[in-house]
Amino acid sequence: MADRTLLGIVGSVSADSRTRTAVEIALDAAAERDGVETEVLHLADYDLETADGRGIDNYDGGTAEALELIVEADAYVVGTPVYRGSYSGALKNLLDMVPRGQWQGDAAPFENAAVGLVATGATDHHFLAVDQELRPAFAFFGAHAVGGATYASGDDFEEGELVDEAVRERLATLGGATVDLSEAIDESEALGSLGPAI
Repeated sequence: MADRTLLGIVGSVSADSRTRTAVEIALDAAAERDGVETEVLHLADYDLETADGRGIDNYDGGTAEALELIVEADAYVVGTPVYRGSYSGALKNLLDMVPRGQWQGDAAPFENAAVGLVATGATDHHFLAVDQELRPAFAFFGAHAVGGATYASGDDFEEGELVDEAVRERLATLGGATVDLSEAIDESEALGSLGPAI
């Protein structure tokens, strides 16, 4: 298998982030595969500008660094805390800067890429946010979302550590499934050329 980079995007601006913990469990499992390298883009570590419609080449500083990580990656595990039934505003701002190969820039990093989805929330009431909010956002980019996402609630953590073994196992499986899907896309002419609907 050719080397591939799996980027974990953590859509939380909290340094002490349960979402980051969950994403890293998926990345750690994926990193056990030969030829898979992982990186983390945690929005708490970047001073991102506000999306205003400019092209990707017109950003600098931390914003340019974050966008470059996305462009250079081969596949993604994207995690977000859920607020008011949706993904974080910080993640929305980042996604608004990512081009789709159209007027914002020639790059289309999410197009035909494998994306594993993770969400965390205070209670179980928010688990549908993954399928109702996050999955459609990546469909807009023409990404291939892994079929089963993972949601972790506050009850699954103790002192910042994910203690629910079933959730840990599901996250590890998600990491592996994201790599498997990325490989399948590389090997399939159809999966590798489908792209966004419009």
